[in-house]
Amino acid sequence: MGLSIMLDTMKLPEDIREYFRKQGKIGAAKRTANLTPERRQEIARLAAQTRWKKTKGNSKKSAAKKS
Repeated sequence: MGLSIMLDTMKLPEDIREYFRKQGKIGAAKRTANLTPERRQEIARLAAQTRWKKTKGNSKKSAAKKS
């Protein structure tokens, strides 16, 4: 379960929620700074492939082609 999902479901004071948001942004910035351009490209490619897999079978065009 991701932190953002946990924050949405947990009843935390707003100042605590803001602290977690800021910490998440810091971690994301550090991770991005440490990634090589090739690794960033690989991650983006995998994400795009995953998105296309999810929508590929759900489109009306693919349903029309099957019949």
